[in-house]
Amino acid sequence: MPNIRFTISTSSDVQAAVRMHAEAAGMDVSAYMIAAAVAQMARDDAATATFAALDARNQAALEQAGGVPETDLPSFDALTLDEQALVRRVLNSALGSDAASVA
Repeated sequence: MPNIRFTISTSSDVQAAVRMHAEAAGMDVSAYMIAAAVAQMARDDAATATFAALDARNQAALEQAGGVPETDLPSFDALTLDEQALVRRVLNSALGSDAASVA
């Protein structure tokens, strides 16, 4: 099968770096870029395979949750004092500040 031209554009500094790395590897730029692309595709395929079962479970959960009706959340004032304190602790922990104390 004959090779087909594939053109990419990049900044001159990236182009110079690619040329330098290709030369250091003893490869022409085309071979170097193809090797890099093939290696990245292999990593992508491995990640896809690794997470395929989890992705399928997540999709099934999303489909199952689609039938769950949404409910209105209570206002902060409608919470008990203990619940309000819990909300503040969680927000303080997440935000790393006292910003939640004014909730």
